[in-house]
Amino acid sequence: MVAVIEAPEHQTLLMQQTFRAVLTALSEPLRAVSIPALPTPLGTTSALWAMALTLWDQDVSVWWPEADDDLWYNTLFHTRVTRAASIEQADWVVLSADHPETPNRLGLVSIGVDERPDQSASVLLLASRSRTHVHGAGPGLLHPVEVQLPLPEAIVDQLILNHAHYPLGFDTYVVFDQAVMGLPRSTRLTWGDETCTSL
Repeated sequence: MVAVIEAPEHQTLLMQQTFRAVLTALSEPLRAVSIPALPTPLGTTSALWAMALTLWDQDVSVWWPEADDDLWYNTLFHTRVTRAASIEQADWVVLSADHPETPNRLGLVSIGVDERPDQSASVLLLASRSRTHVHGAGPGLLHPVEVQLPLPEAIVDQLILNHAHYPLGFDTYVVFDQAVMGLPRSTRLTWGDETCTSL
């Protein structure tokens, strides 16, 4: 069992800081936002664990195919989430960007329905070792931007398709060791040679 934080007031402060970081990441897309470090169980990163403790509770379901039994035990103990039976049914999905099945799995994530686009899932993508050069535009970006996205091209293809469903679609968080980058469904990614600002 992992001790989350020794002092309750410290845990509350960390969760508040993490929540603000997540909101900032989604409102200012394609910019990595730092998340405070904390002890983590084996098989996850500090930022991912902080987000799990902050955002998950007994009212949500999670699909995390690469989590082993020990990591699930810690997750269920600390958050009381429901372990989703399938990716299609999950409120939150955790995937590694470098796993070969991830592009196909993204095609199964819930994107909501016309009457309730807010019922779509949210995706936590563990950052890849590879980089893909993309342009991004949309709400939260004053001008089109140019960025080396820490995701393989096959995943970027899926995110481009996801935006095409807007206002349906899932929101994505690219999770680093101690930071998170937001990619809301409203962000348009392209391969084109647009005039843009580097991030």
